[in-house]
Amino acid sequence: MRTQAPVIRALLALAAVCGGHVAQAASPATLALETSARAIEANSANVTLPTGVGSSLVVTPCSGCAPTMLRATSATTYFLHKQQVTLGNLRVALNGRSVAVTVVGSLKTHELRRVIADLDAPAPAPAPTPASAPARRPARK
Repeated sequence: MRTQAPVIRALLALAAVCGGHVAQAASPATLALETSARAIEANSANVTLPTGVGSSLVVTPCSGCAPTMLRATSATTYFLHKQQVTLGNLRVALNGRSVAVTVVGSLKTHELRRVIADLDAPAPAPAPTPASAPARRPARK
């Protein structure tokens, strides 16, 4: 028993020292969180979509709020709910509709990251059916 006591004490001391460092590293006072993106929720009537890469989206979240401008890039993505669509598809889906839109942009670069419309993507078009062949007349005998 006596030979195990120093080993156990050493392990306990090591655990206490390591545990102190782990607790210190996880302390809220030592953690620094940085926000890199901002999400803005608005009605689609208050969102002007970009025309393409390099152009800007303009969103006004409320009647008393200043408009925010975000530049579209080749990395910008567009969604109807969870389904990714093209900018053109989003534009057609939103045309004349009043729906909730979430716009996500970079706080540092003011780049548009994604646009999510609270609207279901249209169902895929049914597969075309082969054209019916004209009915054949029975052969004359």
